Amino acid sequence: MRLDINRQNCNDCREVRTTINLDDDLVPTVKQYAESRSIPVGKAVSELVRKGINAFPRTRTVNGLQVIDLSENSSRVSAEHVRGLQDDE
Repeated sequence: MRLDINRQNCNDCREVRTTINLDDDLVPTVKQYAESRSIPVGKAVSELVRKGINAFPRTRTVNGLQVIDLSENSSRVSAEHVRGLQDDE
């Protein structure tokens, strides 16, 4: 399904139109999400995309390996902890 989204650009108050193509099975979910929050469909799509982007941990490459960047609140894993897990196998 093709979805047209309008928004106002607050800097110069001109309207911006964006067209995106959603798979048909997503349209009812997006509309329900928007209605349940009393927000426009465009804002619902933006919120859902942000949630999806933030659902995956951020990674970076260090010496050819993918490393997950954990939040400051994450518990640290020591070599001793890893050895204990290996011993449990």
